Amino acid sequence: MSPDPSDTLNGQAPASAEELSAETREVVAYYDALAPTYDANRFGNSYGAYLDGLERRALREWLQGPRVLDLACGTGRFLDLASEGLDLSEKMVERARERWPGRRIHHAPAWNIPAADGSYDSVFAVHLFMHLHLGDIRRVMGECRRVLRRGGVLVFDFPNALRRRLVGYQATGWHAGTELMTWDLRMLGGGHWRLTGSRGLALAPIHRLPHAARPAFMAAEVLLGRTPLKHLASYQLVKLEKVD
Repeated sequence: MSPDPSDTLNGQAPASAEELSAETREVVAYYDALAPTYDANRFGNSYGAYLDGLERRALREWLQGPRVLDLACGTGRFLDLASEGLDLSEKMVERARERWPGRRIHHAPAWNIPAADGSYDSVFAVHLFMHLHLGDIRRVMGECRRVLRRGGVLVFDFPNALRRRLVGYQATGWHAGTELMTWDLRMLGGGHWRLTGSRGLALAPIHRLPHAARPAFMAAEVLLGRTPLKHLASYQLVKLEKVD
């Protein structure tokens, strides 16, 4: 597959496999293999629909402006909320372009967004930072700061370190291996962001609820995820405003 013209910035093509770390290549290979069945297997069931509903509600409330980038867009699950998408998995990008032929979807790493400074009003990344080391998170946040206009917003999620400690969960390997707490964001953001919103996602062990009960429980979770109980949820979704 030849590179899409939108995949270049200042004449530079997306990072080749040789330029990526071994772990990043492993992540890309994992999602390349998942691409053909990703939507059906991950979100074509009541558990996936539940998480999608929680995430979608917050994104609709928080995203602003017409120029919105879905960072790590995968097969395009949230591209109805974005004007552009980006993903490092070529197979995921192919699926997204099939689903959204009118969208510009970049095949590029999240730390090298093919866009000029101040190009976007909002950038969001769902299920990305959990796979990145802290140094890479800083790198991606710095790139998001570059492509956002002043006052633009960055929305992303991460596994809640407090919840994992309380339940004794220990991640192994890169998959969802990075956990954070909200106060880690100041260190990661270098003082360039203001936290303007946070939500708790998956307060209850959803996989243990009866399938028929999950839609009804969502309304309660939406409310509880705005209270101090959000700090006990499995995931945190945050909204940061670029301040400089």
